[in-house]
Formats: sequence, C-alpha cells, structure tokens
Amino acid sequence: MRCVRTQWRALTGGSAVRDAERGTLVACSGGADSAALVLALADRPIEVAHVVHDLRPEPEALADRDAVRVLAESLGVPFCEARVCVRELAGNLEANAADARYQALQQLAQDRGIPFIATAHHANDQLETLLLRLARGAGVSGMRGIAPVRRLGSVRVVRPLLEVGRASCRAFCRECGFDWREDATNADLSRARSAIRHTVLPALLEAEPRALKGAGKTARQMRLATGALEAQCARVLADATRVGGSYAWNRRVLEDEPVAVVGGALREAATEIMGGRFADARGSDTVGAVTRAIFDGGLHAKRFAWRGLTVTVDRQTVRIERNTP
Repeated sequence: MRCVRTQWRALTGGSAVRDAERGTLVACSGGADSAALVLALADRPIEVAHVVHDLRPEPEALADRDAVRVLAESLGVPFCEARVCVRELAGNLEANAADARYQALQQLAQDRGIPFIATAHHANDQLETLLLRLARGAGVSGMRGIAPVRRLGSVRVVRPLLEVGRASCRAFCRECGFDWREDATNADLSRARSAIRHTVLPALLEAEPRALKGAGKTARQMRLATGALEAQCARVLADATRVGGSYAWNRRVLEDEPVAVVGGALREAATEIMGGRFADARGSDTVGAVTRAIFDGGLHAKRFAWRGLTVTVDRQTVRIERNTP
C-alpha cells in the first residue's frame, strides 16, 4: 500500500501538489488488480468507476459492476459507471473495447472535474507487454512498454501499480478480505497475452525471479532512449516542406540522417496528416520498406501505399501525402 501511494503521489504532481488536488478516478473491473488499487487509495481523494461492456453475457457483466459498487460503498467512496457497446464494431475486438473504455473513463472524469484516471496495470502486465512486443519485432518505441503516465484529452492516465506484481495485488485483497471477480476470458489460451501469462511467465519467473523488476528497468531505459529519438525526429519533421495535406523532404538531406530518425519522422508525419488514425498500420515492416528505398541509392521512383496515404520516393524527393477521395 505504501508503494502504491508513493507512486500515485509521484505520478500526480509530486511534492508540489496537495493530496486534495490529486482527484483520481480509479478504473475498477472487479478483479484483484484494480480492487487492490482501490483498497490502497481508499482514503485518498478518489472515485471508483466501472465500465460495462457487451463482450460477455449480460448477467456476468452486471455482476462485476455490482461487485465494484459494493466495494466502493463499503469504503465510503463515490461510485460511477458507464456502458459501451463494441461487439458490432469492425476491426480488432479487444482494441476496440480498450479504446471505448478509455473514452468512457475520460468522459466520466471530465464530467466530474477529475484531473486523473488511475488504471491497475502492474509489473506482470509490463513484462507480458514487453515479451509480446519483442516477439513481434518492436523497435525502441515499442519496447517502452506501458507508460506510467499518459495524456488522455484534458486528463492524465496514471498507473501506480507498475512496480507491484500480480501476486502482491492478490495477497493485499486477501488481507483486506475482498473476494475479487475472475474474468473467464483471461484463461483463454488462444489469446497470445493469456498464453504468455499462464505458460511462459510462470516458467520465466521460476528461472529468473528478477524478471519483473528487469522488465520495469528496461521499459524505463527505453523511454529515455525514445525521448532522445523523438527529439531528433521532430527536428527532421520541422525541416519538411508542407503543402496542404502533404510533407516533402529533399532525399539527400534524409540520407544524412540515421535510419531510425527518418522512419520516426515519417511515422510522425503520417500521424499528423491522418489525425492519429491508423497508427497501428504503420509498423516496422511498413516503414522499413520506405526507409530502405530512401537509402538504397535507387534512381527510379517508388510508391508505397499506407492506409489512407501514399509515400513516394524518387531521385530527389521523399513525399508523404493523403490520398484524395
């Protein structure tokens, strides 16, 4: 509990901010991790929020909601809820559900004038994330893992449990006498994260008990490295010629930059042009094909189709522009 409170204070302004100014909406699913977060911060200025979604049978979803409400009431903490529907949306179901939950939490926080949202991502989640991204060939940015703080509209999402393991969360709930809810979908080994959680992590932690702390250390180092890389990418992006919805560079200028910086600048340009949409479609393979064309010395023009965009590399220019309808 002391560790969680220390991290919560550090992530919500540090010693320069009074606790009364750290109003926090704690997202709670009813599971052990988020319940432990609520229990640890129960006497701080928090409200508890639960988002009901349509990915599970209605009785199960409402039972989770009711368990969170009872927990909040037993602690004398305000409770609020929201409902999202994602089952019929196109695309990745889990990603859609996560986006919808964050949007709902953001709206709840804004409606209540609460500046922070706390989620229960913990050290095991961080290790799982790094293993998944390593398996997919993530670059420096991807290996940052789960960020302790990130902005979400006018509020900030904080993760005070990132230094705490799953086992500690469960032990704390048991100490407090809370019987947490279990989501059956978390045991579905057909999902990569669940398979890693139930098969890979136990073996890894038995072989190397320091793996949880090591993952946190790696993520922190990668965030520092990413900060330096992003500064260089911003410089290259600022050198682009901008006309309407396009960015263009002198190819020879880009050839003098590190490959990682050029790739990052292209990603950032695409993100700005598309207003943040389809960022997941611009992975290392997609961007790598363009950077190889830039640096291969070829004289013939090459075009690459990115989702909603076209990237052209010719003898003199590199251009990224939005596709016309």
